[in-house]
Amino acid sequence: MPTYRGSCHCGAIQFEVSTELDHLVECNCSICQKKGALHHRVEPEQFKLLSGEDALALYQFGTRTARHYFCRHCGIHPFGHPRLAPEMVAVNLRCLDGVDVDSLAARRIRFDGKHWEEAAALLRGKGAD
Repeated sequence: MPTYRGSCHCGAIQFEVSTELDHLVECNCSICQKKGALHHRVEPEQFKLLSGEDALALYQFGTRTARHYFCRHCGIHPFGHPRLAPEMVAVNLRCLDGVDVDSLAARRIRFDGKHWEEAAALLRGKGAD
């Protein structure tokens, strides 16, 4: 399984993720749409924070289940824990070094976060929970 390095813009937060980049999630909820993140969800053991724990800031809203981490220095969102699966790590693919998300041969999953409850129910019904 390939390992990718990633970081925030200023480099204070550095991480690695071991995964096949076979899918990405594009969510249109209020926060994801504004920050432009493209998510790739992995198991916690596939993610390693290398440096910058002290630079991480946490933002939560609504149910306060999702954990949106960002760099307190440059403001970039490198990863978080999604509301639908808070035990997982959702890496922002735009923060991975050397990965061109526009030419990535990955299945693009559109999640209708504007209608979160309905979209989550549809996923649960398909066994994607």
